[in-house]
Amino acid sequence: MAKPATAEWAGAGIALNAVAPGVIATPMTAPVLATAEGGAILDAGAPSPLNGPAAPPEAPAALLAWLASAENTHVTGQVIFIDGGAESIHRPESI
Repeated sequence: MAKPATAEWAGAGIALNAVAPGVIATPMTAPVLATAEGGAILDAGAPSPLNGPAAPPEAPAALLAWLASAENTHVTGQVIFIDGGAESIHRPESI
């Protein structure tokens, strides 16, 4: 039987995680976020009650940097949502 990927990666000292971002304020999303209608559409699909869309994009980048750093000694095999609360709204049974 094959070992789980996380056991193989962790055995090599590598933390294996996934980051699931919500709406990020970038040049791509700026035109949509600039209108009330566009903001409402994005909010309907990915609500972000904690501080709205991630701005600046460095917020998820900082999480990724920490996850890949030597400071991360135990977080592995996780999906980490950095979405301002969207996942907990769409799937309340998962919290």
